[in-house]
Amino acid sequence: MRGLIGKKKGAAHFEMIISFVFFVGFVLFLFMVLKPQDTSTLSGAVISSLYDSFEEKVHTNLSSMFLRANHSNIVSPIADCFFVVLPEHVFSYSVVDKGSFVTKVNKDVVGSNLVGANLNVNKYGDDFFRVDVSPDFADDPIGGCIPLTDFDIGSVVERRVVSYGSLGDMESRYRNEYEILRKELGVPPIFDFAIAAESLQINMEPQFGIPDAVEVMAQDRIVEVLRANGTIINERFTLKIW
Repeated sequence: MRGLIGKKKGAAHFEMIISFVFFVGFVLFLFMVLKPQDTSTLSGAVISSLYDSFEEKVHTNLSSMFLRANHSNIVSPIADCFFVVLPEHVFSYSVVDKGSFVTKVNKDVVGSNLVGANLNVNKYGDDFFRVDVSPDFADDPIGGCIPLTDFDIGSVVERRVVSYGSLGDMESRYRNEYEILRKELGVPPIFDFAIAAESLQINMEPQFGIPDAVEVMAQDRIVEVLRANGTIINERFTLKIW
């Protein structure tokens, strides 16, 4: 009887050992197949987040419209410019005390500035103008303009664009405040990052390049970039995480 009990206990121990071996083998199989140490998914999430925080830091607002100004009947011996009061309610973005960039229909640049919602424009004998308003524009030193009430504003087009000036500021910070900038952009400490433009003179990459031994994940984005001279270009940016 005792021998039978001993055999049963031995069989039970053997079954436990076999079960344990199968369990460990199954866990190892999962590790080999699923590769939980693979950081590609994490890297993809980080690089997508990097673009969002990058765009948020360098974006600016741009409002564009056409202006018909009937100023031909205005004669002033002391002023060669006029001003119109921009109707703030038609804008989603604030235009108060922002910068202005005004051109004639033939794209010649016209001196202008914004004081509050008052848009001052040099006359130059034209009635039709294209007006762009953005914090990135520098105003011209004109003033003492006469008010104009006979004017029309066309449909206002507003959009977010990337500021070329802000890109330059970020590039400088990449060189001098890398760790602070990385934290502000939400890049985890275990990763490094780089941002480069295809044609603009903007290059945020390590001074001695990215090490050859690391695995780099890259993502391209095409965005509109606004310069202070009023030009807008489509630029390809490559964001890298490693």
